Amino acid sequence: MSNKHLRLIKCSGDKLEKIEPNIVDWARQNESPDEPIAVTVKVAEDGYIPNFVNLRAQISPKLFTATVTETDLHRLEADPRVISLGTPRRLHATI
Repeated sequence: MSNKHLRLIKCSGDKLEKIEPNIVDWARQNESPDEPIAVTVKVAEDGYIPNFVNLRAQISPKLFTATVTETDLHRLEADPRVISLGTPRRLHATI
């Protein structure tokens, strides 16, 4: 059995409370807040997708994946129709 290391997500500003706990590689956390992040979003209303996110895939009527920025994570956190956010993952930039 291999040892696994847990890394804490360091977010600027207020704590994000809707993010579900999970093991994550947030090694690139010091990058620009405008860098793309992939996140899974669970919402309270069927078909609801906030207009500021870029839809990646619709998993079910209340669950989808999206590409967002760090600023968008805070907007999702404040949205009362968002139930939870899966652990955000920085997307690799294409060269």
